[in-house]
Amino acid sequence: MADKKQPTRDYKVGHGKPPKEHQWAKGHSGNPKGRPKSRKPGLTDVSTLLDEPVKVMAGGKACDMSPFEAGLRQQAKRALAGHLPSIIRFVKICEEYGVIGPPAAVMGGGVVVAPKGVNFQEWIKNVTEEVPIDEA
Repeated sequence: MADKKQPTRDYKVGHGKPPKEHQWAKGHSGNPKGRPKSRKPGLTDVSTLLDEPVKVMAGGKACDMSPFEAGLRQQAKRALAGHLPSIIRFVKICEEYGVIGPPAAVMGGGVVVAPKGVNFQEWIKNVTEEVPIDEA
């Protein structure tokens, strides 16, 4: 009669290698339900999300506002408080929507450097002939 405590197998028993009598039988699993399926979020229609009004407190009373407007108001509030990244973002948004534009170029006030040994009046005459000056 074979003693149950004596191994009669050819492989080493240890961590991750249980004895044959304690292994799962063929066709059976230690995890019968299996790994849960990953849950992917459903498709979100961003345009309807941005059109949906949100309740905000403005001037001490609750009112409905578009999420974009509410976010823009928050951005402006932070910008007025002196938060530099908010200032930059707010100015970029204003430029993008055409609220503000780049400052107009100011004519005059520049420095002209003429080459050495050239008569300044002759040089100005030659330069102005090649590049016309708009007199505004």
